[in-house]
Parts: sequence; structure tokens; C-alpha cells
Amino acid sequence: MTHSERFLAVVRGEQPDRMPCHFGGPRASTLAAWRKQGLSEEQQKNWRAFVGEDVGTGIGKVYPGPWPPFEERVIEQDGHLKIWIDDWGVKRLDAVRQPTPGFVTRKYIEFPVKCPADFEEMKQRFDPHSPERVCSDATSGRPDWRDRIELCNQSDDPVGISIPALYWTARDWAGFEGLSIMCIDQPNLVHEMMEHRTWFIMEIYREPLKHIKVDSVILNEDMSYKTAAMFSPAMMREFMLPRYRRLYQFFKDNGVDCVYMDSDGHVGEILDVFYPEAIDATIPLEIAANNDPERYLRRHPGLFIRGGIDKRELRFSREQLRAEVVRRYRAVRELGRYIPTVDHGVPPNIPLRNFLYMVELLKGFAKGEDLDTYEPPCELEKQLGPIEEMFDPLKTIREAQSDEEYV
Repeated sequence: MTHSERFLAVVRGEQPDRMPCHFGGPRASTLAAWRKQGLSEEQQKNWRAFVGEDVGTGIGKVYPGPWPPFEERVIEQDGHLKIWIDDWGVKRLDAVRQPTPGFVTRKYIEFPVKCPADFEEMKQRFDPHSPERVCSDATSGRPDWRDRIELCNQSDDPVGISIPALYWTARDWAGFEGLSIMCIDQPNLVHEMMEHRTWFIMEIYREPLKHIKVDSVILNEDMSYKTAAMFSPAMMREFMLPRYRRLYQFFKDNGVDCVYMDSDGHVGEILDVFYPEAIDATIPLEIAANNDPERYLRRHPGLFIRGGIDKRELRFSREQLRAEVVRRYRAVRELGRYIPTVDHGVPPNIPLRNFLYMVELLKGFAKGEDLDTYEPPCELEKQLGPIEEMFDPLKTIREAQSDEEYV
């Protein structure tokens, strides 16, 4: 079977020749830490080939953000902190140099949309038919989708699209607090914003989907806390669900096999509202946010999930790591429709050798190795160089906040 055939078999609850191998994505700060733990420049450059991960492919450039973007400008800088306007028009407080790139903590100060007049201005930057949204350019590094039609349609890898969707985008326009208050004080504006985004998504992807067979669409929302959603179920049903039904039907009419919602945090309420009439799947199922893959698979028959390996358990002993991976794979073998992978970005406090041990465990289990007895050969670890230094978060913060660069 091809990677695409395996992926779709799992989505449909069928039995593949082996399970897909997905591991989770280390971010820039993680790879920087791992370079000091023996990862070579060549191994980093060809990371997915090095670990043997089943990859997917994208359709090329379809830019869903503001065009033209807002002009980025620094308003004030004091030591290692700056107040600035980003390309969405949001005033933010950020570190000048982030201690852990890829895992950024920031403070939002002000958002551009506060009233209907503000949104009328914002809509001028969200014309889905602006030619700049799809034309390739040197800055984006992404080819025009029209240049990838043949490649995608002949690919053995699953073809996917990831889209900032309704809540995500409305929050980028109005802010979390602002959007929450608007739902009570200006509900018509919230309806207008989400209606516009629904129309925008369908318009911008209508033409690519006529020409490219897409296997999966991920609708990015990130709309949950640790134990509950940021939007109440009643608000989801009022502002989002009718539009999600339309998006779901749009993608299905255009041949998409799997429609995900991507949300960090606890997704129990989200699934109760949106599955099965408006989504097929969810990721990344953060375990720290009181998610349980097995519970969701039993509660929602036919649901497909990806994620659910607790990243926190990868920091310690291999026995503890192994127990976590085995627990998730038991759910795979009993219930199906589940691809275990790390439950979000892989942070730099996970040791490289632990991560590679997990990779080889998953590859063995994907081929049917016994969950109780299998021990991987650790061939990847043997290809590493010596350890120079393990990740030290306090040292990393001190180095990022050093005054030397600002003198």
C-alpha cells in the first residue's frame, strides 16, 4: 500500500498492510537543543527521511491571511522586550529574541476589530480572489498550487490542506477577550465575521479543489482550555455549527475524505457539538488537557483521531516512555481509526535519544510487533554524535535575555 492508501484505510476503519508512522514535529528550538545532543546538520536537514516518517504533501501556496498585510513596526523596545504591530495589525508585547523558537509566549495588547466599522476596513484585506494569494514568490518559498496539480494527483503520499478557520480567525481579528464579549454585546458582528470567513474559505479553495484530489483538510481553531472549550457549546451551535456544516459539505462535494478540527486543549465539548455532522476527525488530543483517545473512540464510533501520546512522558525513563506508547497502541489495535503521535509540537526538554527510542517503538508496533515484549534495536541512536550538552531551560532564557546584543 502507498502512504496515502494506508492513511485512508485507517480513516475508514479498514486494516492497512501496516499502520502509518507519524511521530510529531520538533520545532526550531527542539532541533537546536538536539544538535547539542549529537544530531548532525545533515540529519536535521533530512529529518523525516532520517527517522523514516510517513510524510504528506501540500497543494502549494494558498495564502489565507490579510492582503496586503499590515506594516510591521516596532513601537517601543526596552532591553529584551518590544511592543510592536504584527502583519495582522495586532499590537503585541514580545521578546526580541525568543528563548525557544516555535514555542512562544506573548502578550496581546490591542486588536484591530472592535466594531462593525473596523470589520468593514478589515474585509478589504480579505479578498479571496487577490492574485497574490496564490502566485509563488521568493519570500513565501511555496510554489503556486497550479504548478503542483500533476505532482499532487500522482503522489503516493496523502495530500492535505491546513486552514485557519472560523474561531481562530475571528480571534485574530478581535482577540480572545474581545471576541468573547462580542458574542454577548455584538452577536451580529460575530455572525458577520464567521460568515465572511466561511465564504472566504470556500472561495479561495474552490478552484484548487477542482483540479487537485485532496485527502484531508485540517480546520485550525485552537479553541479550548485545559478542561473545557473557550466557546460554550451553545455559542458553538449558534455561531459555528451551521457554517461548519456548509464547509463540511463543500469539502465532501469536492472529494475530500477526511475533515479534521485541530484544537489544542480539551476537545470533549467540541466533539459533542461537531461530530459527526461537521467533522470526521480531531487532532492533536493533548493528554495534559484531560483528553483520553480511548474514551473518545468509544464515545464517538467512526471518529478518526491523530495524536494522543503524552509529550510529558517522553522526558523521563524509557520504561515510562514505553508504557505511554504501549497504552496508546493498545487502543489502536482494539478500536482502530487512530494514529498515535506526540500530542502537539515536540518541545526541547524531550531528550533526542528518548524521542528516537519512541520512533523505533512506533515503527515496530506499526508492523505488528508484540506490545508487551518488543524492544527496538536503537539503530537511529547509533548514528548520533556525542552529547555536548542537554537542554537547560534556565540557561536558554538567560542567554535570550542577555543584554549583550542590545548594547
